[in-house]
Amino acid sequence: MCWCLRVYWTVLHNLFTRFVTNFADSVYNSDLCACLMCGSQSACCFCCDRCLFYKHAQHEAHKSNDNDGEQRELTLADVEEGQAKANSPFQHHDYVIVDDIDANYLEIERRKIETEHYYRLVDRATAEQILNCCEDGACLVRPFKEADLAIKYIVTVYAQQQYFHLFIRQLNGKDAYSIGQQKPNEKVFKSPSDIIDFYSFNALQCTNKKISVCLVLKPVVT
Repeated sequence: MCWCLRVYWTVLHNLFTRFVTNFADSVYNSDLCACLMCGSQSACCFCCDRCLFYKHAQHEAHKSNDNDGEQRELTLADVEEGQAKANSPFQHHDYVIVDDIDANYLEIERRKIETEHYYRLVDRATAEQILNCCEDGACLVRPFKEADLAIKYIVTVYAQQQYFHLFIRQLNGKDAYSIGQQKPNEKVFKSPSDIIDFYSFNALQCTNKKISVCLVLKPVVT
């Protein structure tokens, strides 16, 4: 009886050993690590470079490193781009702001006479005091104090101990101006400053209640 059990046990042991050996060989030949028989991926001993889990782990590690490298490169590129924008001379000058600047310059151009050295924010009496005893033709421009749609400025001229006060009129609310009282075929200018520039080289007839003279304007400097 004992002999039969021993033979039976030996046969079972040999069969089990052969089964385990064949299974391990088949797993190895199929590119799987034989140590997976332990049932845990984390216990893989990397016994050979043919282990699929080993290869997968290596692949994921390289992929993670590549992603980190790309992220660092992108971050560096973003920083460089930000620095380039910060150093750009156009960083705060988009088309809206440029349009605003152009509009401001256009406004200054339209009212250029207010920036001229001969323009004074004075009344009639002060204007005459400034021009008193100056050479003939001395003049300045001052604003017209009354509310009027046409008259914008007054040119005060001194000559032969007399004072002349000539209106600068805006025609029909447009960028067209003329000097003195309205008259047929009067000369039209694009701006008040153009009037002073023109009559600084051409004679202008000036008339008051006492005399009428033709003279060249000489705008005051101080």
